[in-house]
This record gives sequence, structure tokens and C-alpha cells, in this order.
Amino acid sequence: MIFVGEPRHAHRNADRSTRRVWRSRLSAVAMAIALPSAPTRAMAQPANEGPLVLRLPSSARFLAIGNAGLVSTDGDAMFYNPGMLASSRGAAGSLQRYGSNGTAGAIATTTTAGSMTIGVGAQFVRFNAPTNRPYSSLLKPGATTLSEPGTVPAASTAFTVGFAKTIKGFRLGANAKYVEDRVGMSADGTLAFDLGMNRALGPGTLGLVVQNLGAGLRIEGNRGTLPRRIGAGWSASRPISEHWDLAGHTALTLEGDLFVRPAGGGELAYVPVEGVALTVRQGFRRPREKDESFFTAGLGVTIDRIALDYAFEPVRGGRDAGHRVGVRVR
Repeated sequence: MIFVGEPRHAHRNADRSTRRVWRSRLSAVAMAIALPSAPTRAMAQPANEGPLVLRLPSSARFLAIGNAGLVSTDGDAMFYNPGMLASSRGAAGSLQRYGSNGTAGAIATTTTAGSMTIGVGAQFVRFNAPTNRPYSSLLKPGATTLSEPGTVPAASTAFTVGFAKTIKGFRLGANAKYVEDRVGMSADGTLAFDLGMNRALGPGTLGLVVQNLGAGLRIEGNRGTLPRRIGAGWSASRPISEHWDLAGHTALTLEGDLFVRPAGGGELAYVPVEGVALTVRQGFRRPREKDESFFTAGLGVTIDRIALDYAFEPVRGGRDAGHRVGVRVR
């Protein structure tokens, strides 16, 4: 509900007719804003958003917990929240297959330079697009496109450089990235930017992020907008016994077409000896893409500074599956 009153600077001796004019004009503006927004939220559908690579998971570990990765200290944290670069260390890479037609991957590493942390990373998708399909129709179904058979070579890539610094307890970061989609002989690229922050909150950490700011792509006369989103996430972990640890992760994102996506998951790790952990993961998310799964799951093995991860997500209504494997080195 929107309440509209008189302007604060209105003179207290203004006559009633002037006040009625103010109320009428401001009420008309409020109704113009409020009335269209309700059906837009109710009818939110996948938009023509690209490049496709920015709509896909970038981590095997976080795909397994619903892709709720706004708070992380892994080497690929920059893909989810550049503010986490200030506390992330090492490198991470992962690879995923979508049916027999699509392959996606990501790799990132971080280093320190004085009081600043710098990260570099790359993401890619390779697939065969269906023949005689315009660019906009490839974007709308999102990940489902990757498992549809096709004969037209297509690719989506992103190259990212991130910077982060801790200031008075706030970890602040920014990404600059070049993103590109290519379908057959046609291609277009643009610059995009992310801003992120995180801070300790209670027993865990709070993360905030704004992603994919910039102009969209245009291929063969079909325009796509960048998949802009605003997100908040919280993560915490604690030992529950001598050999068992439990971690929880949550995220809530508002996407460019007002689609609200809650996501989250948990990690239960068995630690038989120090430096070794066997982890089971379970996640959920509100489906955004066509035939996207509500649940995800995965496993992990950590030995000293090296972690191996596996994640699973059904696609195309369960007829196919996405399998992602990854490695993290600290």
C-alpha cells in the first residue's frame, strides 16, 4: 500500500483547492507506479537475458546447495560476490555437462597485493544451438537450451577481474568483466560490473551484492538484457560433535524482471581426523529457468588443502541431468 500526502514544503496556509490539486497529481503518479507492478510480479517469466553464462552456476560446491553462494571463502567466490574476495584464498575450477549437448565451466584464482585482494576468473559455455532459432528464443529458456539438440555452434563467455579491500570491518569489492555470446557466425560483447559487500553478523556472515550492471547484447537484430540481480545472503557453520560439522547457507535475490528467488542449503561434514572431511550437501531454490529443478545435491571430499566436489541437478523435467565436478585448492 502506498500512502500519499502533501509535500513537506507546502505552506500551512495553502487553500483547500491547492491541496486537492497536489493530492490528485501525486495520487495519479502513485497509481501509475503501483498498479502495473502487481501483475508484473505475479506474471514474472524468464526474460531475454544474456549472456547465458551469467545465468548458470559457477561452482560445484554451491550448485549442490541451491547455488546460494553469496557468502564464501573459496577461490571462485568472486563469481557470486566480489566482496568475498577480501577473505577468499586459493583457486577453484569446475566443469559441468548438460545432457550430451552442452558443457559449462569456470576457473578463478586470488592473490593479495598489500591490503588489497585481486581475483581473476573465466566462465564459459559451449553448446550446439537449434537451427533457425533467433537469439532471443535461445535466451528465454536458459539452461534448458543446453540440452536441446542442435547443429549451430554457440558459445557464451565471461572474463572477470575483481578487487576487494576490508575497511572498518566491511569487506568491499567490485568486478569488471567482459561478456560475450556467439551463435554461428554472429557475436556481440559488452562490459558488465558487480559490486559486493560482506560483514560478520552474529554467528555467521552477511553478504550483499549487485550484479551484471551494464548494457545488453544484440545479435542478428535480437537484443538481450544483462541478467541484473540484487542479492542478500547469510552463512554460518559450527561443530555439532567431535567429528561432525554443520554449515547452512541462504540467499535471496531479486532479478531484473522482479522475479524473487529464495535459495539455500546445508553441508554436513564428517571429520575423522584433522585435515580430512567427507561432506554431504543438499540444496533448494525457486526454479527460474524452464524445467529447472527445485532440489540439488552433492558430495565433497577434502584432504588437507585440496577439496573435490560433485553436484547434481535434474534438467528438462528430470529427463536429463546436469553433473558438475570441481576442485578447490587453498
